Amino acid sequence: MQRDAYEFSDRENATIGKAATWSMALAGVSFVMVLVHLIFAIVGTDFDGTSATLLIFDMGAGLVAASCYLAAGVLFAVVGGALRRVVTTEGSDLQNMLKALDTLHWIFVVRIALVFVTVLAVVAVIAVGEGL
Repeated sequence: MQRDAYEFSDRENATIGKAATWSMALAGVSFVMVLVHLIFAIVGTDFDGTSATLLIFDMGAGLVAASCYLAAGVLFAVVGGALRRVVTTEGSDLQNMLKALDTLHWIFVVRIALVFVTVLAVVAVIAVGEGL
């Protein structure tokens, strides 16, 4: 196996380690938000006297939000792990850093997709509420 020619310095590793810690913290917060959105999807839905269409939108909004937080949480955990490996291993710093950056790319894509899905969901809820 070919080894990287570059090793990060102690100071660089300290900075990367902080980023790994915050990435794992964001993963934890994202997983908590999954639970919050699932609970609100169930508790916040009025099952009595609500049309099936509105029920689907109420539950669906919570499930979509929860699934987006789940995806972000998993990706943040992967980034945190890759960054932590940069700090704790020798000989594969660049490979681990590139994996972390590639995963960050997917976090950005998921977040952008979330904005579009949210806008579409709001438009759909308004359209259903207006009887369109």
